[in-house]
Amino acid sequence: MIKYSIAAVAAASALLTAACSAGGGAGPLVAQSNKAAKSCAPAPNKVASDAIPAWNSPVGFTGALYYNPTASPVTVESVSLIGAHNLVLHKAIVYQTRREQNQLAPANGWPAISLGSDQASWARRQPVPGAVIDPDPPNAGDNSHNSYQVVVDVTAKTPAGGYAIGQEVSYRQGSTVYTVRDYSGYAISPPGGPMSGTRCQAYWNAISTAWQSS
Repeated sequence: MIKYSIAAVAAASALLTAACSAGGGAGPLVAQSNKAAKSCAPAPNKVASDAIPAWNSPVGFTGALYYNPTASPVTVESVSLIGAHNLVLHKAIVYQTRREQNQLAPANGWPAISLGSDQASWARRQPVPGAVIDPDPPNAGDNSHNSYQVVVDVTAKTPAGGYAIGQEVSYRQGSTVYTVRDYSGYAISPPGGPMSGTRCQAYWNAISTAWQSS
């Protein structure tokens, strides 16, 4: 297994939070990592496998997972960052983890984000907009869903880095458009020690504070 120097922390148990639609009703997608995970990527990072050679290198964050417990597929129309501070979102993809296996690393350089994944699954990744999330039985059980990681490609605006408190996904099922929010925290920091010095901790604290009022 590849060792990643990216700093990452997750809560002991993920919260399952149902989506809410733009019209106020409940949507079908379920977010599996709501307010449960934070990832911090030092940039630049001297570890070659991380592929983050400069402060403005693209970084992939993979903390948000979803599954669709309904009988019909949904189509992802857009992805945006929530509470972004000094970060820029460039694009997003959808990657399927069959039965929640072969998940991507929490964060890595965008060209290397597929390291350690199942290459057949990576080859089937889908761009946003237009990515389809297929149905999955609602009673599949823990660690048994065909989950989907919505992976964002992010850069920092300045060498100081920045953070976001989550991502918002707009998607369609039939003629209805819904919006689901997943509060997985993302941060890019200047280089430092294993945890990028105190910078990652400061960003993690800021994310946790923002979560409390979100």
